[in-house]
Amino acid sequence: MLAKTLFFSSPGRLSTRYEQLVYDGEDGVHRTFPIEDLGYVIVETAQMSLSAAVLQKLAAANAALIVCDGSHMPAAQLVAYAGHSTAQETTAAQFAASEAVQGRLWRQLVKGKIRNQAALAELLGHDVLSRRLRVLADDVKNRDEANCEAQAARLYFQALLNGVNRSPDGAWPNSALNYGYAILRAAVARALVGSGLLCIRGIHHHNRYDAFCLADDVMEPYRPYVDQYVLGRQPPFDVPATELTKEMKARLLQMLTYDVRIGDVSRPLSIAVTITAASLAKYYLGKAETLMLPEFIA
Repeated sequence: MLAKTLFFSSPGRLSTRYEQLVYDGEDGVHRTFPIEDLGYVIVETAQMSLSAAVLQKLAAANAALIVCDGSHMPAAQLVAYAGHSTAQETTAAQFAASEAVQGRLWRQLVKGKIRNQAALAELLGHDVLSRRLRVLADDVKNRDEANCEAQAARLYFQALLNGVNRSPDGAWPNSALNYGYAILRAAVARALVGSGLLCIRGIHHHNRYDAFCLADDVMEPYRPYVDQYVLGRQPPFDVPATELTKEMKARLLQMLTYDVRIGDVSRPLSIAVTITAASLAKYYLGKAETLMLPEFIA
């Protein structure tokens, strides 16, 4: 079943009763939602109170809670420590993986990302760029020692952003891209935990201040879907904006239901990331030889 996403932007209170998430708004609105159906709960307003029981119930259901900052951008997320019955076995295999195994995994993720960037470039009419990116994808070696990922990103964003620098604080459309990437990161983190993996142990990303290094790695081949949703869609994303509107954020949340090709089937993005996460767990356990990664179809 496709997990539901809830977005709260008005002041109120969240509580739990009879396995339901209960929202009581200051304007008198009263809503209930089955917790077992939830995948993502996004709280944009700072004037929302919620109980510890809500946090516990969401974690038990492996539903990600995303909290936004004063600029209404995702600032933090809560995911369960373990969302899989054999998490101990899977986590042990994850931490026992050799550098050679990690290097082969990173090669697959980078190749998948660059190939999807090339497909999106072709879709948007950048045929020369697409060919250059496909050459870079073929050149990726274990651990991406030649840093093909960075080379591809430079060429890709120079063309697609028309000279606008790609930056967390840059001009439009950076705000929309950043918001989309944050939602994608939460979806990937939730899927990894659900497969018995720990996000703190990355494949390539290593940062003492980052508790989601593995999510930052695994989300890479999915980033072009955010790019396509922001740069290749109809309004409200095709005009500059000083800040994201509620309508824009709602559109970005719909990205989780966007069909992507993975293997021989098409699945909503939120389901596809669970397939990728499960294949990573199997890889660590020696039960799979390759990752199941999305393929962007131009």
